[in-house]
Amino acid sequence: SRLTSIIVINLLLLHSVPIHAASPTASATPSRRVRLPLNKNRNGQFRRRFNKPFLPHPTLDTDLACLHSNGELLERLRGGGLLGGTKNTSSADSKSLSKTPSQEVVSTNKSQNKALRLGTFTITLLAIRLSILHWDTLKSSFSTFFDAERFRKAIIQNLNNIASKGNTGLLLYTFGFIFWEACGLPTSVVETAAGMAFGFQKGLLCSFVGKTAGSVLAFTLGRTLLSNIVGRKMEDSEPFGLIQRGVTRNPMLSAFIVRYSVFPQLIKNFGMSLTNGVTFPMFLLVIMVHGFPFSLIWAALGNDSSLRLRASESGETMAANVILSGLVLFVTAFGFLVSPAITGWWLADLRREN
Repeated sequence: SRLTSIIVINLLLLHSVPIHAASPTASATPSRRVRLPLNKNRNGQFRRRFNKPFLPHPTLDTDLACLHSNGELLERLRGGGLLGGTKNTSSADSKSLSKTPSQEVVSTNKSQNKALRLGTFTITLLAIRLSILHWDTLKSSFSTFFDAERFRKAIIQNLNNIASKGNTGLLLYTFGFIFWEACGLPTSVVETAAGMAFGFQKGLLCSFVGKTAGSVLAFTLGRTLLSNIVGRKMEDSEPFGLIQRGVTRNPMLSAFIVRYSVFPQLIKNFGMSLTNGVTFPMFLLVIMVHGFPFSLIWAALGNDSSLRLRASESGETMAANVILSGLVLFVTAFGFLVSPAITGWWLADLRREN
């Protein structure tokens, strides 16, 4: 009981000593008093963890200029602690005091985005691992609901119906593909289907003409009827501002980089229409140089796929087309590796100029 009384008396004496009195510089340095509520951060470093039975007042008078040496020791003894170590600098105090609610919201959003990305990455890895471990079960389940032979026969029948329309089918496809390209939709699948339906030569001709005409239509609309709408959509876009800067510096090189880049098709067509350096003949040259090799590859791939389907229908087999497989592999590697790297280097160079 005597030991307990001594402990209680010491604690009461400890809490009766003000913090600013413990500092040797308190009398020499003019102080500024701030009343902090309980359980809040003080100076961005101290966290109050008072024990209610030993707390003499609901609030605490704190001297911001005297939180050194003895003051820190008293804080530790009273139950507080340094969140970032024992250092207490004026720069850390000013940063914590100047932190605005908007900065707190931004930091919270960043934390949430990091957590979301981490969760998505974890779920993706888990799904891949489960797919590998249970591949046989997934394959058998998929074959139960999907009849490959029936699907193959349906494709062949549709291809024969389209091919039987002759020139009418070619015209319908070409005009439809013009508006498809003008709307900025993906074209590789459509061009491959054209090669399957019309053959290599006709599919290549219709795809190249339709894609070129669709890009020209979008470029023309972007400079005439839709210029105000496109301008409002692009005015707050940082990539478009960099594209304008690049076009001002080197119009032809910038036009080719944008055309081969990973930007959406709408930016490639409508965005370039807002730049003053890219003329109509320059844009036409760029889309023809860019579009023809891809139309050639996709038409050849579609024609090869059609021939293999028809050969399998009659029980025949065809040897692998090494050249076509190499070209498809090159295009895939260029789209996923080379093109993003070149575009990123170009944009980084333009940002450094700013």
